[in-house]
Parts: sequence; structure tokens; C-alpha cells
Amino acid sequence: MTPTHALAWLALLASGPALAQSPAAAGSPAARSVPEAPRTLFASLDSVKTDDGRSGWVETSVRYDPGSGLYAFRITDADGRVLSERTTASAAIAPTIEEAAAARAAILAHPDVAAAVRAARGPVRVDGGFPLVREAGAACGPGARCATFDVIARTPAGPRRVRYVVVDLRDLRVVSADADAVAEGNLAHPAARRQSRSQR
Repeated sequence: MTPTHALAWLALLASGPALAQSPAAAGSPAARSVPEAPRTLFASLDSVKTDDGRSGWVETSVRYDPGSGLYAFRITDADGRVLSERTTASAAIAPTIEEAAAARAAILAHPDVAAAVRAARGPVRVDGGFPLVREAGAACGPGARCATFDVIARTPAGPRRVRYVVVDLRDLRVVSADADAVAEGNLAHPAARRQSRSQR
């Protein structure tokens, strides 16, 4: 990977689908609180070839600042020099293990979800952690760090969705304890609607 390729990969990372960093599976250790300080969401060290043919290392990282609501995408070389850096208020990046665990704890502690879990009368798990990015003015618009989760009950007839929940990982606030996956999900974003109409 040349530095040019690294910069292109960073741009793709910023605009494309969620990073391949799956949330922890249900049943993981107890959730730890998500820090209010800027947190690293992704970091990787890659070997590259420079334009003059030499080998080197670059670090690609993504950090999120809950205070400002900004994501910072950065590439640095082995000496710590910044090769590329940009910030954005919207990015589809999957929760870290810590974020996902804290979100599951917040979901199960929510009174509406807790009541639904009690009514399910069986084992329940919380799955998902899919990024939700909405337009300006929406609860999960720029600056937010939302993810969607399914509360699933195991029944004799098979798995059954008890709740579809939206959590803002910025402050672990449950945005919706009983969300509509169609009306409130990523496909409700005006840009997604326009793309869907253009492909018909």
C-alpha cells in the first residue's frame, strides 16, 4: 500500500459502510461505562511502499469526540507525522466492544424494555449494534453516534423480536425503546430514499 493508496482507503472508510469490527456477542462480561473523553474506534498499522520504493509504516485511526460530536480520521507515519487528517460529524462505524456492552446494559435497564423482557417469559438476548446515520434534524443526525439493537426472545416457536432499540453511543441514551425499523432506520434517510427511487 502506497501513501496514496492509504489516503484513498481512508476516504473509503469515512464514506462507506460500517467497519468490519463486530459488536461483542450477547453474554460477554459486564458492560463497562463508555468514557466521555475522545475514544479510539479503530486503529491499524500497515506496511506501505513510498513513492521512492522504500518500505515504511503508517497508522490509520478513527477517533470520536462525544463532546464535539466529531469523528477524526487520521493517517500518521512511523515518526508520528500526520499525513492526512479530516473530521466529519457523520460516519457509519460499528460500536467497539466496550460501546456495545454498555449499550446492551442501557437497553436492558430501560423501564419499557425491562417490562417487555419480563412479559416475554423466556430467555432474552440483545443482538445487533448496526450503525444508524440520519439526516440533520433527526435524533441520530450529525454529531450523534447511534446504533440499532434487537431484543430477541427465545420461544417454542423460534426467535421473536421483542423490541427494536436505538441507542446513541455518544451518551448511552436510549433514543427509542420501541423503534420502527422502516420509519426510523437507515433506509428512512432522504439520501437512501433518493437512491432507491433512482434504481427502480
